[in-house]
Amino acid sequence: MNLTLKVLSCAPRAFEIENFLSRQEVEHIVQLASGVDLKLSSTGDITGHKETPKELQTDSRRTRTSYNSWVPREKSPIIDAIYRRAADVMRIDEALLRHRSDHTEWTNLTSTKPLAEQLQLVHYGPGQEYTAHHDFGFSRIDDQFQGARFGTLLLYLNEGMTGGETSFPRWSNAETFHELSIKPEVGKAVLFYSQLPDGNLDDLSHHAAKPVTDGEKWLINLWTWDPIYD
Repeated sequence: MNLTLKVLSCAPRAFEIENFLSRQEVEHIVQLASGVDLKLSSTGDITGHKETPKELQTDSRRTRTSYNSWVPREKSPIIDAIYRRAADVMRIDEALLRHRSDHTEWTNLTSTKPLAEQLQLVHYGPGQEYTAHHDFGFSRIDDQFQGARFGTLLLYLNEGMTGGETSFPRWSNAETFHELSIKPEVGKAVLFYSQLPDGNLDDLSHHAAKPVTDGEKWLINLWTWDPIYD
């Protein structure tokens, strides 16, 4: 496959990749979704705290109102191929995105766990959104690795909804003060980085899933970590 990364922004670093997924791959994921039990999406922090079911149902100030579930790499050969393609695009070894049974691969790492979370399958209905946020969290001061989400790959599974754009309200651009807004298209991917090349967290990676006002929005996303996901 030939994949072209179109630069959308340098601050934060964000790229658009058309036709990252084929129609057949999208249909496969949608078919998987038909058998998945979606739950009201939650938010958490680096310490492991997550919203309780009661908080999810009663907090009117919630920043995230979509429904989601998780798709492991081992679910099917097609899902495995998506992980491999993601690794190619991010120019990292695909072995880092899977469980390694022993320490014969990447012997310098202290963990054999993948550096990527499971693919997250997300659904937005009318009125649902995820207000502006960062994908990274701040590690505990006693964490020797200071692990954080490094890159996010968004993969759109449908189009034609009203609203539902992915926006970067704080991107740095000399030509406009308007937010960077990306419209979902079937098979399109958006890759952006939450860390700067020097390892510091990028505050400009602040982003939002705009409210869907008509129709629905389906996507999957992959979060990768640096230097370790444990």
